[in-house]
Amino acid sequence: MSKPFVWQELFVQSKDSTEYELLSNQHVTVTELDGEEVIKVAPEALTLLAQQAFL
Repeated sequence: MSKPFVWQELFVQSKDSTEYELLSNQHVTVTELDGEEVIKVAPEALTLLAQQAFL
């Protein structure tokens, strides 16, 4: 028989001390789709991100 379900927080909420690095301010734009603003990311941005991930 399985143990009874006990709910708990998925992630501990604490101050975010992550250091972020701006790779580029190009290849990302804000556009409108069905009346909502959305972020449009060009394939070049994903390529740049993947390249940086393996350095």
